[in-house]
This record gives sequence, C-alpha cells and structure tokens, in this order.
Amino acid sequence: MAKEKKGSGIQQAAGLIRYFDEESEDAIQISKTSIYAACIVFSVTIYLANHGVLSWIGSLF
Repeated sequence: MAKEKKGSGIQQAAGLIRYFDEESEDAIQISKTSIYAACIVFSVTIYLANHGVLSWIGSLF
C-alpha cells in the first residue's frame, strides 16, 4: 500500500488562501446594498408571479 503523507493539506490550502485573499482594483465592485436590493426585488417578483398578481397586472394592459 502507498504511504499517506500527513500534514501536506495545510500547505496546499495556505496557497489558495493567499491567492483568493487578494483583491484586484480592476474587478467590478458591487456594494452589499445592491446585492440585498437585487435579492429582495427578485424574491418579491417570484412571490407575486406565484400568486398570480403579475398575470393579473398583465391582463390590465
């Protein structure tokens, strides 16, 4: 049987943590408020669609 290396997982994880910990200045910056607002709007839209309100509003026009 092959011998298992013990303790090598920590070294591998440390490299990933350093890689993902850095932020690029060129990346798109999205505020927490924008994420919360988008989630709330999406949730309300799905709720209204499931209860027939959106189809009712569509039939008015």
